[in-house]
Amino acid sequence: MNHLQSDVLEFRSHIARWVDERLLPQAGRLDEEGEFAFDLFRELGQLGYLGTMYPESAGGSGVSYPFTCFTVLCEELARGSMGFAAGVCMQGSTATNTLYEWGNDTLKELYFAPALRGEKVGAFAITEPNAGSDAASLKTRATRVDGGYVLNGSKIFTTNGTVADFITVVATMAPNSAAKGLELFVVDTKSKGFHVGRKLDKFSVHCSDTAELSFEDLFVPDNHCLGDGKGGGFLKAYKSLTVDRIFTAALALGNAQAAYDASVRYARERSQFGQPIGKFQAVQFKLVDMLAKLEQAKVYTYFASALADRGASITTEAALAKIIAAENCNQLCQDALSIFGGYGLMNEYPVQRYLRDSYFPMIGGGTGDIMRLVVARQIGL
Repeated sequence: MNHLQSDVLEFRSHIARWVDERLLPQAGRLDEEGEFAFDLFRELGQLGYLGTMYPESAGGSGVSYPFTCFTVLCEELARGSMGFAAGVCMQGSTATNTLYEWGNDTLKELYFAPALRGEKVGAFAITEPNAGSDAASLKTRATRVDGGYVLNGSKIFTTNGTVADFITVVATMAPNSAAKGLELFVVDTKSKGFHVGRKLDKFSVHCSDTAELSFEDLFVPDNHCLGDGKGGGFLKAYKSLTVDRIFTAALALGNAQAAYDASVRYARERSQFGQPIGKFQAVQFKLVDMLAKLEQAKVYTYFASALADRGASITTEAALAKIIAAENCNQLCQDALSIFGGYGLMNEYPVQRYLRDSYFPMIGGGTGDIMRLVVARQIGL
């Protein structure tokens, strides 16, 4: 066994035990209540998991293979609760990565360090009511004023939006400059002019907090701008958004694993016509096909994470990982519900939650069609 394998397996062993002991027993309640699990979130911070992506010198965990280990973290947490995992994924990746890469010492002390400890919650706001996949059409405006900037506009579908202490907001400095005019600003949610329009009610990932936000003449000081103040910040952050596609694929992996495991258990326990339903060839073949989808998604997702750890280009691989994992997960969860039959429709069984949650990775972080556009451009079409 090589060094990578042993380090990653040890990391997986520890977080899997935490999921089994702390998250799984509460997953059903979290889904029913639809509330952000502050206690579990802070616990992960205290254990160092929110800093998985970062070196010890920055207050992080200092793991040898940060992208692969964070992929493991997202997968294992989603095996327990994809809704909870989605909030952690946002915190440990994009919400903190922008500060780690381009934040000054003040921002790191105010937000980054406490975020890794689980003491503050972060978010990243880009999507708007009329601008989703087309980032170049964003309308939230940042206007230069003495000592900083004034933000006006709105965002939607912001993960961790109602509970965040700080949010990195994408705003345009030059409305006619497309993506080149987009800049990043760190907004303290206690600032005058910041408003949570509403907490969004979703049929999927219930305990992942999602919000509509508005900014009304909100002042952001100079040192809260993560770029040069001329509109180049967003292009620098694109790499973070690209690697996030691998982590979204990992969320799908964990959810698919949970659905597969539940289906195998049920096939062994449920009897019809005098024998467990797992003895019927139709059920056996379905379970084998489900396993094939799961293993295919795992192999490609971890191939992409290994490339990221090597510093290789991952634009194509991250998009393909998200397509394969998300769509395989959804198909697998549909098959899982059919194995449960009528009981699959009952809320007392988690398989209906797995199917609901399987739609999140197909949409979150860029739809499957957008991922296909990304890959098409990479192959010169």
